[in-house]
Amino acid sequence: MKKGLKIVLPILLILALIIVLPGTLVVTQQNEYTIIKEFGAVVRVIDHPGLSVKTPFIQTASTLPKTEMLYDLAVSDVITSDKKSMVADSFVLWQISHPLKFIQTLSGSTSTAEARIDQAVYNSLKTVISSMKQEDVISGRDGELAERIMKNVGNT
Repeated sequence: MKKGLKIVLPILLILALIIVLPGTLVVTQQNEYTIIKEFGAVVRVIDHPGLSVKTPFIQTASTLPKTEMLYDLAVSDVITSDKKSMVADSFVLWQISHPLKFIQTLSGSTSTAEARIDQAVYNSLKTVISSMKQEDVISGRDGELAERIMKNVGNT
C-alpha cells in the first residue's frame, strides 16, 4: 500500500501543477495592458511587460492595446458657409492612456470607443467646415483645420 501511495501521490501533484500553473501565470506583452478581474471587478492593471501571477479559477485576465490606433471615419459630404459642397475624408489616431478609466467609462471596448470618436469627430468636422468658406478649408490643410476640429471636439 505504501509503495502504491509513493507512486500515485507524485503523479497527482504533477497533474495538479499542470492544471493550476497555466491558470496562474499571466504574460504581459510590451504593447499591451493586462487587466486582472476578480468576479468582474478590476483588481489590478499591469502596464509593464513580463510575467505576473493571478489567482486561478477566481481571477481572469484580459488585454487592452497600448499602441496608437488608427480609426478611419466614413467619407461625408459637407456644405461650407459659402454654400459649396465638399467631400471630407478624415481619420483619428488614438491611444488608451488610462486603462482603468477606459474600462469604467467604455466597458473596455475599443469598438465603443471608436463609435464615440466617430460621433464626436463627425459632428465637430461638420460644425467647423460649415462655418468656413471653401477656400479657407482648402488652405487650412497645414494643420490649422485639424486643430480647430479637435478644439471643437473638446467643447462637445
